[in-house]
Amino acid sequence: MTGAYAPPLLATLDALCEADPDREVCGFVVRRGGALEVVPVANVADRYHERDPERFPRTSRTSYLMDPRAQLRVHESLADGRGELVAVWHSHVEVGAYFSEKDRADALVDGQPLLPGVEYLVLGVRGGKVTERRRYVLEGGAFVERSLAGA
Repeated sequence: MTGAYAPPLLATLDALCEADPDREVCGFVVRRGGALEVVPVANVADRYHERDPERFPRTSRTSYLMDPRAQLRVHESLADGRGELVAVWHSHVEVGAYFSEKDRADALVDGQPLLPGVEYLVLGVRGGKVTERRRYVLEGGAFVERSLAGA
């Protein structure tokens, strides 16, 4: 786990979510050289929904789907010890900052973490403003909420 998330990092997340309050906004928190940084990734849920609404029934209002190419670029930028993924973050629009069943399903493959050791941050956006932030970690096969202030 990362420990505490500093107020400037949380302010960056808030600003990104509030800049597009009608869509789920998403990305990663990475550690490079000991410092945490926010890396936004485009939510392409609408594009996939338009192409195949049966397979991708949700839009960006109720779901996020990180751009696969952008995800790959982030992973490549961290390869060979140049950094590490700390958290996946995304917003929820007008429903609160909870870890949904879809969030759980996206985080696991055959019951195993897709990104071992990575935390999940969910920001609730209501009326265009971030009203809550929650941190979830996988412990004993279940996602549990932990404080943003520390482990």
